[in-house]
Amino acid sequence: MSESNDWQVPGSGSEIYETVFVPAMMAEWALRLIALAGPQPGEHILDVGCGTGALTRPAAKSTVPKGRIVGLDRSPEMLAVARALDSSSAAPIEWREGDVSDMPFESGTFDIVFCAFSLMFFPDRLAALKEMRRVLKPDGRLAISVWGSINKCPGQTVMKERWERYFGPDQATGFTYMHILSDPEMVRSLVYDAGFRNISVEPTMGVVRHLSPEYLVRNYGAMMGTPTDEQTRTKVIQEVSAALRPYARAEGLEYPIEALLALARK
Repeated sequence: MSESNDWQVPGSGSEIYETVFVPAMMAEWALRLIALAGPQPGEHILDVGCGTGALTRPAAKSTVPKGRIVGLDRSPEMLAVARALDSSSAAPIEWREGDVSDMPFESGTFDIVFCAFSLMFFPDRLAALKEMRRVLKPDGRLAISVWGSINKCPGQTVMKERWERYFGPDQATGFTYMHILSDPEMVRSLVYDAGFRNISVEPTMGVVRHLSPEYLVRNYGAMMGTPTDEQTRTKVIQEVSAALRPYARAEGLEYPIEALLALARK
């Protein structure tokens, strides 16, 4: 594992994402989205923008026996971590490097397409959704999760404000894009325009858990490769810790977050 000298956190960005942010933010929602789509044994499943496999791995348990599950991502670094963590206890997972704008699959291949917290980062979201629809079987299901309003997540709000103040708006764009699809009607309209039907979009609250505000700040900075110095790093940690003090618990930091869960049919 490599080390970030600026933030003094071991690991690459993809490794930090998997070891810190998947259990803190992603794992809970993966299970909720899988339950919403209701995969059945033997079905063929695609996870678009799979990252390190936070949703892909638990979804694979639903497809056995005789199912197929594919995780697609454009990042070889994310896929390298996913392959290293791949479990043989469920259906074998196919990890594929590729772009959502031109997926390497025949039309009508999958029963379910998942897209968990990736849609907001695609350059052409409508084209991406149309491509997801293309690879679905007739009456196949699309299951999407995106982050809801940043105003309902104090941790995200505080982090975005400090990142903008100390590192500039360009370094804080990750927070902007994370919440850019926070309007349920915007998500519904995108999915409808892509040709889907029977669309539901439900705002749902969850919880983010970190060991401490300092742990959150250091790991986010290291994961994103944000350049800093000791004085600035100390100020950011102190300010985030003070702002999130109401969410400190004996077992660590806990604050609410909203996500939108969407389900549709081809």
